[in-house]
Amino acid sequence: MTILLMSAPIPFDQQLWERASWLWPEAFRAAGRHRAHLIVAPMGSAESKTERKPLGFVENAQLATAIVGAVVAAMPGVVAVVWQGNVARSPEMWIDQSRSAFASYPDQPFALWMEIVPYLSGKTIGALTIGLSAFAGREIEFEVDGLDQRTATGRVAQLSSYFIARGLDDGPKSGAVFEADSEIDHRVAVLHRNSRFKIGPVISFSSLDDRSGRTKTFPIIPVAIARDHPLLVMLSKVGLFDPGQAENQIRLRPDHYQSEVRLESFDKGLSRALSGMIATDDYAEAETNARRALTNGDIPPAEAILQPWADEVRQLQLAIRLGLTLCDMSMFLPAPLHSP
Repeated sequence: MTILLMSAPIPFDQQLWERASWLWPEAFRAAGRHRAHLIVAPMGSAESKTERKPLGFVENAQLATAIVGAVVAAMPGVVAVVWQGNVARSPEMWIDQSRSAFASYPDQPFALWMEIVPYLSGKTIGALTIGLSAFAGREIEFEVDGLDQRTATGRVAQLSSYFIARGLDDGPKSGAVFEADSEIDHRVAVLHRNSRFKIGPVISFSSLDDRSGRTKTFPIIPVAIARDHPLLVMLSKVGLFDPGQAENQIRLRPDHYQSEVRLESFDKGLSRALSGMIATDDYAEAETNARRALTNGDIPPAEAILQPWADEVRQLQLAIRLGLTLCDMSMFLPAPLHSP
């Protein structure tokens, strides 16, 4: 480990100290008092040809935690400890919990390494992590209906401790479903996706069954585009596209968004993708032949001619459905994080 003295305060981060204040009410006061800081970081071996296996991230975290605990105990002027720029803790909490730096699961001091942030989505209290991804590669977003804040954050703490010790490979796979238990009276779905709060990849836990009416059905391709786009107009004429079909619907949670007004950028991208399908000589010829068949009243031949483009539209719908589910894209403006 290397320890560097910097004779200046760390840059002020409002969100860092706000998160810290949930566990440590004096956090903002401590942030205002500090005038310098120490940097404690792992340092590579001085021997260029050493055969010693380098420490992994968890081992380095344990070692740094113990060393920082010793430094803080020896320096009564320390006002706070900031971990990885994400977590701020009081010196008293650090000294106390760093004594368990090398403890095994479930007693490792994970509360020094990450934050658990409760939030409100509609009437549901959820919780997410900040800092877990350094250990497990993903944060947690836990949004299960019917739980109070204590239960939700407690579940996230249990999961975080497990993932730090075992990693995600030994955890639930994307698509897994947990059955009801003593605290949760319904099924919970697991999904590996991106965060809707833009904190990176997450493993999400959410209620599988919509018992509280939180979800609503929205068209993937809206009626306005279906009515005006030349490809969809042609497909509709031969019965190959209907905006009301189940393939064109997706269930989303309105409380995940600021409003139900579709993003202009989303629909413009959708229109561009559809236009790209017909910007070919093959489609121009197919459309001409399909129109000729329709003029003669021969719908089945026209349908057969246009079927490849109907299949492309179907693939586009599936890709958008997946993108919306994984939070790779958004149909509406996402709602910001709201405290309970």
